[in-house]
Amino acid sequence: MPSLIGKQALVVGVGIGGLTAARVVADYVERVVVLDRDALPERALPRAGVPQDKHVHSLLAGGQRALCDLFPGFEHDLAQTGAVPLRAGLDMRSERPGYDPFPQRDLGWDAYAQSRPQLELNVRQRVCAYANIEVRQRCRVQACVARADGAAVTGVRCRLADGKSTTLDADLVIDASGRGTLTLGLLTSLGWALPEETTIGVDLAYATAVFAIPATAPDDWKGVFCFAQVPKTGVTGRPLSSTI
Repeated sequence: MPSLIGKQALVVGVGIGGLTAARVVADYVERVVVLDRDALPERALPRAGVPQDKHVHSLLAGGQRALCDLFPGFEHDLAQTGAVPLRAGLDMRSERPGYDPFPQRDLGWDAYAQSRPQLELNVRQRVCAYANIEVRQRCRVQACVARADGAAVTGVRCRLADGKSTTLDADLVIDASGRGTLTLGLLTSLGWALPEETTIGVDLAYATAVFAIPATAPDDWKGVFCFAQVPKTGVTGRPLSSTI
């Protein structure tokens, strides 16, 4: 049994990163509270805090192994909620420029196809099953609170669903909001230098659409990746620095 390092930890953000962070730190503190500004759906539905929720996502092998390590039997959860097992290298057909199609081969493991909201819901349900983890929805964290000497973060200031503001104390605060605003705001309030920022422009966009499977589709694969030939210049005419 790991030794405890504190009484309470706060995790800001109820996405995959925040939920898995809460699961890990729950072994080392008496209580973990996960805070999020969204109203969390009880079903696998997109939510405002994840603007790319409706797009197609892939659960890669490393992420799948990590989730199974944190939540034993997680693959069973996926199957029970309708995720489609895919034999990596065999059940997915890849069409790439120069290959028609890309050679199929068994990579030795099963992936699972499901929506991004369904994956998050499965993880959230697992996390909520822990007695020392609480998920609070509609709780907008406004700022991290630091000790007077700036040597430690002692909690967060947040606005509750009823509009009232309060301060929550913690021995550990994890910013998993995905935006970095809280951390940058903390550094600014302490008078510390902000890290250097590099902005990389990408002249590509993507969209997701739903298609009906034609009756004449082959039955020896369950999905297909179509990789188009990427142009050498973007929409602005500048050369692209990478290819897909």
